[in-house]
Amino acid sequence: MTREERIAAIQAELANIERSIAETEARKSAATSLDEIARLDDELVALKARRTMLQLELANLQAAGNEVSALRSDGTGTR
Repeated sequence: MTREERIAAIQAELANIERSIAETEARKSAATSLDEIARLDDELVALKARRTMLQLELANLQAAGNEVSALRSDGTGTR
């Protein structure tokens, strides 16, 4: 998988996670039992943690791409 494909896959997964977070928050606001609210809170924590990890991975991939581009721009590198 190329770097661009990995970036696209991460962006797609982030979009899915954002939808899941919104859906879970909506279910939580409609929840009537404390057990259900607690379960949905746990689900939100897991989704938000995954989102943070993916955002970091995406930032690293994008930064690495910029570094590689800078190094290859003139064929000799900038360092």
